[in-house]
Amino acid sequence: MNDSGQSIDLGAARAGMVLACDLSDGHGTVLLPGGASLTEATLASLRRRGIETVNVLGQAAAPDEAALAAERERARLRLARLFRQSATEQASATLLQLLLAYRQQGPA
Repeated sequence: MNDSGQSIDLGAARAGMVLACDLSDGHGTVLLPGGASLTEATLASLRRRGIETVNVLGQAAAPDEAALAAERERARLRLARLFRQSATEQASATLLQLLLAYRQQGPA
């Protein structure tokens, strides 16, 4: 993605906003690629990493459906991997289903 967009304080960032360019940490490691939709989970992770600002597309720009679908699929695959050893246990299977349902919801 290009660098057009506006730099905002992480505290002002909201789930559903779209990164205008790659987001890197102080060491140059890419944390999120440009075009990624911010989620509550990614915002919490960025706060823990000490990220202070993000460069997002204009406030009026809504995340496109393809980006949301890709984010949901990444969440589904991650949960499947996390529960791969215990998914046959009833409590774990129930928790997995609840987490999947939660993660598949769109941004608030």
